[in-house]
Amino acid sequence: MFDPTTISLNGITLIAVAFGLVEFIKSIFNLDGKKVTVISAFVGGVLYGLYALIGVLPPVYGQALTIVFTSVVFGLTASGYYKFASARLTKPE
Repeated sequence: MFDPTTISLNGITLIAVAFGLVEFIKSIFNLDGKKVTVISAFVGGVLYGLYALIGVLPPVYGQALTIVFTSVVFGLTASGYYKFASARLTKPE
């Protein structure tokens, strides 16, 4: 049985990347409802498609895709950390 929570790359669970990207897109473009559902399906499909390609591409391209995935995670982590910290730290007056 297919379990999307077990798909990972360098210890990064891809379903978490999909959730992070969707939340990022949702907050940037102020989206909700069915639009977010469509974006979720699209993001999940694209991420899994790219992940599946890593094994069949020549090693240099597989490595490039791995770098793209980890770069996206670093970007999402940085933006999430910023949102978390800015909501909790005092602002100078």
